[in-house]
Amino acid sequence: MNKEYILVVKTGEAEIRAIENTSEETLKKVFPVIELTRGRKKTLEDKTEVFPFINRLNRLKEGLKGLEIAIDATSDRALTSPEIDELYEYGNGYEKWVNLVNEIKEEDCFEGIIPALIMNFDDPAFEENLVKEIELLSENFNTLLYRNSIEDEYCYTDLPFILKHLPQSKRLLVLIDCGYTPQAMENNVSQKLLKRIENFKDGLADERCDLAFCATSFPNNISDIGGEDYDEFRIAEVNMHEKILSRYPDVCYGDYGSINPKRNDNVTMSRGWIPRIDVPLFDKVFYYRERRAKRAYVDTYKEVARKVVRDSKYPRHLDCWGCSQINYCCTLPPSSSPNYWISVRMNIHIEQQLRRLEQLNAGK
Repeated sequence: MNKEYILVVKTGEAEIRAIENTSEETLKKVFPVIELTRGRKKTLEDKTEVFPFINRLNRLKEGLKGLEIAIDATSDRALTSPEIDELYEYGNGYEKWVNLVNEIKEEDCFEGIIPALIMNFDDPAFEENLVKEIELLSENFNTLLYRNSIEDEYCYTDLPFILKHLPQSKRLLVLIDCGYTPQAMENNVSQKLLKRIENFKDGLADERCDLAFCATSFPNNISDIGGEDYDEFRIAEVNMHEKILSRYPDVCYGDYGSINPKRNDNVTMSRGWIPRIDVPLFDKVFYYRERRAKRAYVDTYKEVARKVVRDSKYPRHLDCWGCSQINYCCTLPPSSSPNYWISVRMNIHIEQQLRRLEQLNAGK
């Protein structure tokens, strides 16, 4: 893993669409961490409900073909499904998870794969199965992923244990996941993150470890922090990165592509939604929105897009799919689905963060 930008990509429709419309040149500069989450609900003939993730995973295989990636399965109970839960079955060293990542490797779709270590704390033989998982994954992969939440302290026992059983010739990517970090919590989370990095570097980690963090501060409900028609707010994860850079420049930056971890795909908007377009910049996001009144959604989005491009902050010289969709929307809106405009935001965010990181490197 020799990239400077880790992008956590859940297998949601908005994320996948953003990846599918991001240029190959841009994606080559990103290190994606695919997080398997539940797929679209299907009802079988016997009325059983299933949530297969394989179709969405296949689309990401196509969108990220030829790249080095990491792959993980969600531990978020709100995003899981019976199909995901099966991967956490701990028998024989998490055999189902190991088999899945081995099958993906055999497809030869990606340049390289870093599989996550899956852990199920309900396992009565936890250490035994974790050791076997490490051994099995190490047979076919040179680097493993250990993703630990900033909210728990298990890492202080997990990391030494993993390194004890990790072959000396293998490496470990340690991703400290700060999850959703609201702007109001940024300072507290930053201090905790800095302390965790310090603790890792002061004896817990060794030369086989690469350290990284990820976070996102985009709210699930924009009204929680923004104005009715227009507002702008800072990207907390960028501020966190700036604090880390001053002390630990070797720690890799990561985020969720401006996506809030909480999905709204099961929410029914009986009263409709307020058309809104978000525009990420280097360290902040601005948006415009407008109530539909009695107009069609498509006409309202057209007016919102015109307000966006008239704003002096709008990155009109940024050559990417997301900006092109906003430009088109001024005359012929490509979609009136809120999910579509999340993809637009994510695409622009990826481009902006890469440019920010490039400027930081140029200033070194």
